[in-house]
Amino acid sequence: MKDYALIGAKICTETQILDDGFVVVRAGVIEKICLGNESIPTDLEHIHLSSDDVIIPGFIDVHIHGANGSDVMDADHDALSNVAATIFKQGTTSFLATTMTASDEDIHKVIRNVKQYAEHQAKHPLTQAKIRGIHLEGPYLSERKIGAQNRNFIQTPDISQFERWQQSAGGLIQKVTLAPEESGALELTRHLKRHKVVASIGHTNCTAQRAQQAIKEGASSCTHFFNAMSGVHHRTPGAATAILMSNDIRAELIADGVHLAPEVLQLALNVKGADQLLLVTDAMAAQSFSDGVFDLGGQKVIVKGNEARMENGVLAGSVLTMNQALIHIINATDCSLVDAVKMASTTPAKELGLSHQIGSITVGKKADLVVLDDCFQVKYIFNA
Repeated sequence: MKDYALIGAKICTETQILDDGFVVVRAGVIEKICLGNESIPTDLEHIHLSSDDVIIPGFIDVHIHGANGSDVMDADHDALSNVAATIFKQGTTSFLATTMTASDEDIHKVIRNVKQYAEHQAKHPLTQAKIRGIHLEGPYLSERKIGAQNRNFIQTPDISQFERWQQSAGGLIQKVTLAPEESGALELTRHLKRHKVVASIGHTNCTAQRAQQAIKEGASSCTHFFNAMSGVHHRTPGAATAILMSNDIRAELIADGVHLAPEVLQLALNVKGADQLLLVTDAMAAQSFSDGVFDLGGQKVIVKGNEARMENGVLAGSVLTMNQALIHIINATDCSLVDAVKMASTTPAKELGLSHQIGSITVGKKADLVVLDDCFQVKYIFNA
């Protein structure tokens, strides 16, 4: 691995934007972050960037189903390779392979495939986003907030079943979406917390009180905040109310201009702050394609423009990319680039327990870096 210095671009750290500095990388690790008036070491490659460029940490997408015609549920190595290679070009350097509600047999097949491919990635470094684990979105969901999931395969939360899946996954299940009101959900939430798996409130019609109980039991995340969940009502507050009220739970945002109005994005940011919000794509196989008819977990999805909907009009994931999410959150709210990057990289790294390695441009962390131009388009990717 070559040692190098990235020179001349702005640098987005956790706290500020540094103008005209440079980053020194040795053996894949950030050794120095310097201002432009300091001496650049001569014993490494100098990579000169534009003063309009900005260096940020690689995006981390904890909720993505597919891209470029492939889906995690395809249970195929080539499909995962295609997804990982596609989103890498978009600046995503790490992701959770996200499942759909399906039969026990199909979920076993999918998670075994993810495990095998993640092992292949570890042994054969590739120019791809790294699979950091699995996000099990379903089958422990509420039928009343099913969204684009298949209601025929909804199941009651079950610790034994989860453990069988986790064994098949080789411990790779990092996040589980569940509806707190379902029988056994709180017991599973406690179990997940004990085993350092993120329990995420989602696809739920629960009351605010039930959501608060789930948070108390260990739920530490919320899946696509406001979408497919009971909301904020002045007499019957739902899950979204409890999530806004709590400092003990993070929340995913799909910032694509479709799933959430600008006012709602601003509300979430005002109340939760960038340290408790995660930008996700919830992208499906149609991402990187033009309009057409696609498949999501065995269900027909129609894509037109930047919207993906089932035949009944229900939103079915998105065609969003992480750099587009960054652009939209900045345009829709008053947040800074520093805060937007926190939501796209730093906070997700913290949720996955990876903040000691990646998620910010910090001395001692891996050089997991992306260079964006002045329109936030990806120019270069440096992946340790």
